[in-house]
Amino acid sequence: MRWVRNWLYKKGNAKAMRIGIIGHFGGNEKFNDGQTVKTIAIYDALKRYGLEDVDRIDTYYIKKNPFIFVSQFLNGGLRDKKYIVLLSSNGRKVLFPVLSFMSRYMNKDVYHYGIGGRLAREVEEKPKWKKYVSSFKGNWMESIELADQLQKLGVKNAIYLPNFKKLRLMKETELRKEYDEPYKFCTFSRVMKEKGIEDAIDAVREINDEYQREVVSLDIYGPAEEAYMVHLNELLSQNATCRYCGVIPANESVEALKDYYALLFPTHWKHEGIPGTIIDALSAGVPVIARRWQYCDEMLKDGYTGLIYDFEQPEQLKTKIIYAINHKSDMMVMKRNCLKKAESYSEEHVIKQIIKEMGVE
Repeated sequence: MRWVRNWLYKKGNAKAMRIGIIGHFGGNEKFNDGQTVKTIAIYDALKRYGLEDVDRIDTYYIKKNPFIFVSQFLNGGLRDKKYIVLLSSNGRKVLFPVLSFMSRYMNKDVYHYGIGGRLAREVEEKPKWKKYVSSFKGNWMESIELADQLQKLGVKNAIYLPNFKKLRLMKETELRKEYDEPYKFCTFSRVMKEKGIEDAIDAVREINDEYQREVVSLDIYGPAEEAYMVHLNELLSQNATCRYCGVIPANESVEALKDYYALLFPTHWKHEGIPGTIIDALSAGVPVIARRWQYCDEMLKDGYTGLIYDFEQPEQLKTKIIYAINHKSDMMVMKRNCLKKAESYSEEHVIKQIIKEMGVE
């Protein structure tokens, strides 16, 4: 195997600045999950910022067509000097050992851009993972807290690098000035029980029942599995003020959200990472009513960019919605604050940091 390693090392250095992105591009299918959206966003952004020699290594094919994945991976090994890696938990299990080997023995610069919020727990539970991630050139975490947790575990190359999206940031002058009944709320995530969709439907129904009129309505956006859609349609048939509005392309999220009074994020997953839907809402100037997941306070400030309720008290969702409709002036101020916060998640802000970290300016 030594001759293979030496050959790949020489080939990899032939074009020292070539970059490979290893992540879920989705093959020829369209996906709207956070991992795929982020992987494509980084690839497109690097190309826009003048880095032409960027290869796509698509983890979609690991299961769908392993031959294609291996071919892409080996071709990258021949050409690429630097890698940006975006992997789910399953992808990390498969590729971390290989990438660590490439980093330590093949002179490859591996930059791991974290997906989700579980890496610190995984490193703590799997001792080998500390060695893997420590061998990389850098570990970019979307959460300040997560980067700090890894540092405390001895992963000294973990730093904070925000999530980002290429979105049109609304101008303050474009914000809607007046809202009346029914106040329009929405969800903008995967459509499933674990994202709190049914909590949102129940809260809207209970509020309208209490007021004995249509005070609030709910639009539900996002991809859903076929089996869950059957269940969702049953729920919606009993709740006339709630409706499913389909899937919106990632680059059209601001236009879809801009006229809503607030976005609801009643997730059941305490260990959510840095959800892209929050960036969508901030960029559209839409306050978020959110259940306090692990990293919530890094993205949202209660009473400033939204309303936060305790994770252990999901029934507070209804209370927060009622507060919102009774405090319109506060919500109007929050809308302006959302636009200010959104700037820190802009493509330009983050890509400049990535280019600097990789030394390819």
